[in-house]
Amino acid sequence: MLNIIDIQATSCSFTWEKLKELKENRVEFWAADGLTRLRILEADKKDGKIYLITNKGEKTWPLRFHKLEEVHNKIHNGEIQPIPYEIDKYIPLYGGYITGLLRHLGCVNA
Repeated sequence: MLNIIDIQATSCSFTWEKLKELKENRVEFWAADGLTRLRILEADKKDGKIYLITNKGEKTWPLRFHKLEEVHNKIHNGEIQPIPYEIDKYIPLYGGYITGLLRHLGCVNA
């Protein structure tokens, strides 16, 4: 059974600047599986691409900031549940990574 995550809008720090800060400081966070450590490898505001890298050195396909923002907003508007399966509908394969990132930013609470 999937664990629903509570929305924590008051402590959410999801912004492009915060993502850039995480990248620059090489901050690591957990994916939703609780086994994979991630960090932002690249973040290019010009083209809006963000790459994550796992603790195993696997680089993700590019994530688009506007898609991350769309998922973030849908979660806060109550349109989707903040769980990997739901997020995968918008960002295939990376639902657990995005859930982990949003959890780290204080947007959702496990």
